[in-house]
Amino acid sequence: MKNIKKIKIAAISIAALIFVLLAAAFIGLKSMAGARDSEAAAKSLHLKIEQGDSPRKIAALLEQEKIVKNKSVLYLFARFPKAAALLLGQSPEIFCVKAGVCDLKSSMDAGQIYKELSAGHEELLSVSIPEGLTISKIAQRLEKAGVCLDKDFRAAAKGQEGFLFPDTYSLAPDSDAKKVVKIMSDNFYQKISGVPSLAAMKGDKEKLLQTVTLASIIEREYRSADEAPLIASVFSNRIKKGIGLYSCATVEYVITEVLGRPHPDIITYDDLKIQSPYNTYLNAGLPPAPICNPGLVALKAAAEPAQSDFYYFQLMDEAAGRHVFTKTLSEHVEQGAIFKTKKASR
Repeated sequence: MKNIKKIKIAAISIAALIFVLLAAAFIGLKSMAGARDSEAAAKSLHLKIEQGDSPRKIAALLEQEKIVKNKSVLYLFARFPKAAALLLGQSPEIFCVKAGVCDLKSSMDAGQIYKELSAGHEELLSVSIPEGLTISKIAQRLEKAGVCLDKDFRAAAKGQEGFLFPDTYSLAPDSDAKKVVKIMSDNFYQKISGVPSLAAMKGDKEKLLQTVTLASIIEREYRSADEAPLIASVFSNRIKKGIGLYSCATVEYVITEVLGRPHPDIITYDDLKIQSPYNTYLNAGLPPAPICNPGLVALKAAAEPAQSDFYYFQLMDEAAGRHVFTKTLSEHVEQGAIFKTKKASR
């Protein structure tokens, strides 16, 4: 009887010891899984995970970079995800690593770190598309950045000149060109939705096309934003009179985009005689389509031109980008006509 009692006491003691040891292990693991540093003292790491990188390799790297306290704990969580899930109150699916990029901080606990490691974020490329670029120039930038091939973008963007909104985009490497075009096109319609005069045209494709075409010319002509509505008024007045817009920007478009010649520094009188429906020195009214992709300043100016009786303008202060506006040809000639291309750096 005494032996049985001793056995019971021993069993209870062992069970208690096991419980204490398990509790201590639990507390220890919980502590080791906590954040290494406070938010104020946190170190950051931008990590690119390649296909095939193992949890053991990543855990060792994170300990080396002082992002986690203990590489073994991080590795064990990946080996025993269900136990890790119970310990940290997380879903067991997160305890893995996936190819991609992630941004880690030493103020993150193991659960937060594994959420990032298992997210598989794509590494995005930041590409800036300035106002006034043509499809061909956008295509060159995208290929140079590694987003998509020049020829693929040109093919996907055919017929979209003017409707690819200039902006800074975050795009995945080796993207499908059609998806990139859609992103830029969707951005265009989103941006014009914020301008009532432009938003009202969304249901009228012909009017919108005419406005975007005019905006594309204004984009290549203006230098100071406050002058864009006045430049728009000059072109609007000439359209109403049925006379040529006489825009050097359209001749420049013919030279570079239609004829494929280098960007000219000066538009010559011979250039003004080039036969093309885009040459607004030879043809009255708007060209058949936009000559570039305009930004909101030019788009708004085209939709809301200033009220004026000006029919001419010319660049007078190249450094400040200021133009002089005149009503008659004689006034225009008096100011000294000069044909210079605008925004040549583009």
